[in-house]
Amino acid sequence: MDHKKKSPRIQTGLTLTAGAVALSFLAACGGGGSGSSSASSSAPPSSTASTPSAIGGTVAVGDALAGANVTLIDANGKGATATSDTNGNYSIPITGLTAPFLLVATDPSGVNAPLYSVMPNVPTGSAAPLVANVTPLTTAVAAELTSDGNPLDLTSPATLAAQVTPAAVNNAVSTLDTILAPVLSANGVTASSFNPVSTAFTPNQTGPDAVIDSVTVTTAPSGGLQLATTSAPGTAIALDTSTTASTQLAAPPEPANYLSTLLAQLSSCLSGTASACGSAIDAHYLENGYGSTNQGSATAAFEAVHYTLAASGSTVTGAKTLMSWPAGQSPFPDITGPSALVRIFYTGPAGQHNGALTVVQQTQAASASAPAVWDIVGNQQAYDVTINSFVTRRQFLDAADANVSRDESGLSVSITAGAGSVNPANVNAVNVSGPGLPAGGVWLEPRSGTGNDLLALSSKAVTAAPTSAVTSSSNTSLYRWSWQALPSNAGAFAFSVGTGDAGYYAPAALTTQTLPAPFATYTATFYDAAGAVIGSPVTVINPTPPLLPDAAAGVAWPTLGSDVVSSFLTPSGSLAAAQATASIDWSGIVNGQNLAPVVTGVQIQDGSDTSSATPAEVDGWWTGEPAGQNGQYTETVTAGVAQDGTQTCATACTFPALTGGVTRLVQLTWNDEGASYYTVTKDNN
Repeated sequence: MDHKKKSPRIQTGLTLTAGAVALSFLAACGGGGSGSSSASSSAPPSSTASTPSAIGGTVAVGDALAGANVTLIDANGKGATATSDTNGNYSIPITGLTAPFLLVATDPSGVNAPLYSVMPNVPTGSAAPLVANVTPLTTAVAAELTSDGNPLDLTSPATLAAQVTPAAVNNAVSTLDTILAPVLSANGVTASSFNPVSTAFTPNQTGPDAVIDSVTVTTAPSGGLQLATTSAPGTAIALDTSTTASTQLAAPPEPANYLSTLLAQLSSCLSGTASACGSAIDAHYLENGYGSTNQGSATAAFEAVHYTLAASGSTVTGAKTLMSWPAGQSPFPDITGPSALVRIFYTGPAGQHNGALTVVQQTQAASASAPAVWDIVGNQQAYDVTINSFVTRRQFLDAADANVSRDESGLSVSITAGAGSVNPANVNAVNVSGPGLPAGGVWLEPRSGTGNDLLALSSKAVTAAPTSAVTSSSNTSLYRWSWQALPSNAGAFAFSVGTGDAGYYAPAALTTQTLPAPFATYTATFYDAAGAVIGSPVTVINPTPPLLPDAAAGVAWPTLGSDVVSSFLTPSGSLAAAQATASIDWSGIVNGQNLAPVVTGVQIQDGSDTSSATPAEVDGWWTGEPAGQNGQYTETVTAGVAQDGTQTCATACTFPALTGGVTRLVQLTWNDEGASYYTVTKDNN
């Protein structure tokens, strides 16, 4: 993201005739047709028959995913890799590899979740390359082949060989097509002959690509994946081996390309055509505190928020609707007509795929002679507040705390502060209230530590706005509403919220019954040091699915380097003394393959966790796209450098030495469809 800061189970029966199974995969493996078999693909096998020597297809999320890392895993655990081109196409030789195959595509930008696809066999009779697209739809098929809805299970060769059979894959495809029949029909795709794996397509928001644009495949609250349409994300179908097709998902009210004119206007605007800016960006545009009032114009405000999208050399490539609202139902103030939360896809100046989250509104309804008119209006927030779901894997190295290593989930509440922020300079506390939070909300305050440009959650529970200057020693913006022991822990994990952490841990862990609904809204109210309200409260939406710690099971967690643990995170280590910088390395290798999501941030947090006139804690950040080879990465973190690259220490500072009373942690972080994921390794000394 380029912003300034960074379901019921469906039960029924479905039968598929043997002839239909055979037809589907003969067509699927014969070159990516839409269901008709060819003479060559139906020829009986023989010892001299031709066989494909490569597999390829399109990696897309509605928009072509360029630069994706595509990994093929075969039934014996062997791997092969490729990188998708600017059109999302890839090709991998398969000579010497044994079907079935699993394909995993990871987005180097971290904008999109890992994508999966499967190919159960290699047919004889044709040398044409196998077609295996890798999209959200093929990810849904892969999830249907697992008992827990987690395609990562298929990275195990034994599971891959057992679960990915022609019959199982055809049944999964048929079930998916039936569930999506209304969406397929609305986009001119015949459900009975559409195979999302093998039907060749172009990412152009028509046909199969329009279907991809109309649906979401997201992490379910308690793990696994779920399927919904963009107009009704709250009505989701869990994806696993028990998924059936008794219910069909309705097509969204707007065609997939409803923003095509707007995107063309935005492209023209960002290329320097001022007249196009007035059509693309609403005069009342306001987003996270950036508007014409403080930026001079709506266009300047848009460019300030989405600065990478607006940079010279960036190219708008498409858009994905996450949620749409009919007239009168928008959660955002002053938006009365139809509106939608969208992610605008683009390639940055260096060619990286990226996405900008914003809100669009309909300004003119469709007529018999013209489509509806839309523009970008923003989320109408007067202040810079971002809320999204997170999952953390927290591992402790010291013996006293190792038994409480755990997975956690909740809300990340990011409120910027400091010289570069558009938020009020005199903010002393912010109350955030809404679903999943305590009755009185949670409170955020300026940090006692340096090296972080976000307000921190109060350590203790607060019942009213403070009437004097305050700081928080929690140094976290993560509100934890649920937690559970790591799978490797021997006993059950029971956590009791103490007085020193009651501000950022829920009094009792949330469950699937108490978890907020998707796209829940929250209210943020700013206060000064006298306890008076600053401005008006702002409405903030969580654009990511609410999650429980069970979702951690579906994550291919990267591994922090053992040398970092032994030298930097161990009191007796060679780097336990105060350090101005630290070299942090990690591995993305999972089950022998480079499958972990791409880490886009590394944080060191070091100090005594106590408030004092001289901050006792020093943080440091590295953010970006890591340089690495073969799944091994190394980046340097500098003490006092915040997320935006600003050095916050007035004079040169160091990470405090790991001695008595000092804690030190290293955190790896990345995004997955907007949700944040953290793996934290900590020594409490």
